Amino acid sequence: MVEPTAHVSNELLEQYRTVSNATVLGALLKRGYDKTYMQGVHSLAPGRRLVGRAVTLRYLPSRPDLATRIATGAHGEGFNETPRWQALEALGEGDVFVGDAMGFSGVSTGGDVVFSRIVTQNAAGLVTDGGVRDGHKVVRYGYPVFGGASTPTVGEPNILPYEVNGPVQCGGVLVWPGDVILGDDSGVVVLPSQLAEELLPECIEHDEIEQALLEYTQKEKISPKSFYPFNDDTMKIYEDWKKQRS
Repeated sequence: MVEPTAHVSNELLEQYRTVSNATVLGALLKRGYDKTYMQGVHSLAPGRRLVGRAVTLRYLPSRPDLATRIATGAHGEGFNETPRWQALEALGEGDVFVGDAMGFSGVSTGGDVVFSRIVTQNAAGLVTDGGVRDGHKVVRYGYPVFGGASTPTVGEPNILPYEVNGPVQCGGVLVWPGDVILGDDSGVVVLPSQLAEELLPECIEHDEIEQALLEYTQKEKISPKSFYPFNDDTMKIYEDWKKQRS
């Protein structure tokens, strides 16, 4: 099986912190990646930027025999070694817990005590297309939280954590372990890890061009319409903008 993955350093992650999600999405679309924006996944803590590597957990629909197996661990290890805890213990600095709950947005994938481990692991945040139990408490930990909803429910009657660090879907998007997860108030974009280094300069330049255009058109009180798609006039404004900052 081909594994489309590359390790993305914390330094590279940090450089993406100021890049627009819309810009990354546009760069991916140019390369034929048209399913990278998660559907039904929203920020439960508006104003927080999320950038990190995916550590994945796949949930399955509940079934009595599966529930019994997971309650004792896949190999009889006991509750403390079940897949959800394994995923949380696998987190490190710069990592994001990504829970594939099959889009069951009102079903809990975990709550405030469980997800407090994200804090003590110094991880980057939480993303799931399921619900977050007592999400209003989880957001108090200070890290970015993205989910289908905040919910008072428990998950086990409906879903069970099953597999750690395999490929999953989340919000209708394929997420491979190690992919870069980008979240802001507009939602979550998944950047394949092997493209992260390649796309960064292009994304930074695109955001700078748009900032230059914004400043120029506001100053001159003119419409930006003639500068899209980017053309020679656009680039002249951008070059002048860079000179003013050098």
